[in-house]
Amino acid sequence: MAESTQLAMGAVPGAKRQRLILIAWLFSAIIVLALAFTYYGIGLLSAARAYVGGEGLWSKAQKDAVYSLARYARYHNVHEYQAYRDSLKVNLGDRQARLELGKATPDLGVARAGFLLGRNHPDDIDGMISLFRNFRRVPDIDKAIGIWTRADLEIEQLVILSQKIHAAVQSGQTSDAVILPYLRELYAINQRLMPMEDAFSYTLGEAARKTELVLLVVLFAGVSLCLLAAYQFSHRLVRQSEDIEAALRQGERQLRALLQFAPTPMIIIRLADQAILFANEHALKQFKMTADRLDDVHASDFYVKIEDRERLMQHLQEHGNVGDWEVRMKDAHGVAFWASLSSQCINYYGQACLLTALSNIELRKRHQQELHRRAFYDELTGLPNRAMFMGTLDDTFEQKLEDGGTFALMFLDLDHFKGINDELGHSAGDRLLQEVAQRLKACVADTDVVARLGGDEFVILVSDGADAERLRQTASVILAVMRTPIQVELQTIHITVSIGISCFPQDGADLQSMMKSADLAMYSAKEQGRNNVQWFEPAPS
Repeated sequence: MAESTQLAMGAVPGAKRQRLILIAWLFSAIIVLALAFTYYGIGLLSAARAYVGGEGLWSKAQKDAVYSLARYARYHNVHEYQAYRDSLKVNLGDRQARLELGKATPDLGVARAGFLLGRNHPDDIDGMISLFRNFRRVPDIDKAIGIWTRADLEIEQLVILSQKIHAAVQSGQTSDAVILPYLRELYAINQRLMPMEDAFSYTLGEAARKTELVLLVVLFAGVSLCLLAAYQFSHRLVRQSEDIEAALRQGERQLRALLQFAPTPMIIIRLADQAILFANEHALKQFKMTADRLDDVHASDFYVKIEDRERLMQHLQEHGNVGDWEVRMKDAHGVAFWASLSSQCINYYGQACLLTALSNIELRKRHQQELHRRAFYDELTGLPNRAMFMGTLDDTFEQKLEDGGTFALMFLDLDHFKGINDELGHSAGDRLLQEVAQRLKACVADTDVVARLGGDEFVILVSDGADAERLRQTASVILAVMRTPIQVELQTIHITVSIGISCFPQDGADLQSMMKSADLAMYSAKEQGRNNVQWFEPAPS
């Protein structure tokens, strides 16, 4: 075999040898560009995910601010006013970052400080700044920034209102005639903000999905180009075999030698019995075997599912070749991997054979899965994030509209979580959130969807009906399970949750109404002393 290889190299003119080198460099350049593009795409999706997570923190802080300000207006406790100001720092910090980045020459230090004040993770901030500055003219991003801007205008109204309430309390003007109009205005601001928060997350989710699609299309096109080039190169080698045979009088043996230079694994298979007549060094390395073992194996041994092999053979019979055929394969040790095949029927030593070029695309498949995970799953808990949950909720809503079914939403918020975070640190808080997520998943049915909306807010979608008894039992189980102490970093933590429930269709004719109803019910549970469950009750007309 070594002698054959040397003869083949000697028969290749200098120009052809240079083309081989150029092809090798072309493949290397395409691979490097694909990896660079994938890395950049993952960064974009990560930045979008950070904005969705930041929106959850923004939403939680805004609601906490409204809640604390309302309590201050009612009970005149200065600690509630301080709690309102502390919560509002998150919203004002994000507003500072947005205003600074909107300038022609922004001070990135000021923007970064604003995002930090908004409790965004320091590792995410550079990506968030880059996404804002470089893609703000993209329709979905521009729409999200517009929603953000309108929400900040409402925050400004909230600040003005808080000053009026504070002035009234300080001056002793706390009668219902003075305070009630302020509370109505406060609740009106909160109601205007809620759809903006959901629209912001949904818009960024749409942007992430579109970005993922573009990345997949570009990656697929790049890999297809590589495979096409490999196939054309292999086909050229086959066409040149006659000239090589005449020059060296070695016929198909020269083809075997030349295939050793192919930049991808190449295999020749006898169609009659699936015997492997030839495998180049790349193929032997890919399948983790040696040339002396080829007589003991057949091509069908390397398919994870034999049905995939049968479908490929049927396609070959109908079309004579296949290109970019993605299939699960395995090596001689049984280790599975994704491969992309291009195959062509040929005559080899007078026998009907199949020449196959394959590429290991396991890395690309993993990148696709990673892109999907980053876009639609919460990084901390592994639960579906707000973007994925809203998509699932939208699908459920459409299905229930069509078949007349029902579903329910359960909003859950941890009681006094901020105090735990402040006392034990964010690391302990993160570990607590992970434990809460695991407990919630254990409390619900397989058909239910548990998601983390952001901060310490969770939601459960009960999609197989809104049976009141089942919902009560589920809520009771959750309350009981959460009361079990949690060990975090040698600390025993006692945690409770407040739960709000809304049911379709009686509590909302659309998604926004359903989300709003469940959220209001949850805050009602907070007002009832926490650690309890409340069903949505419409305000008296």
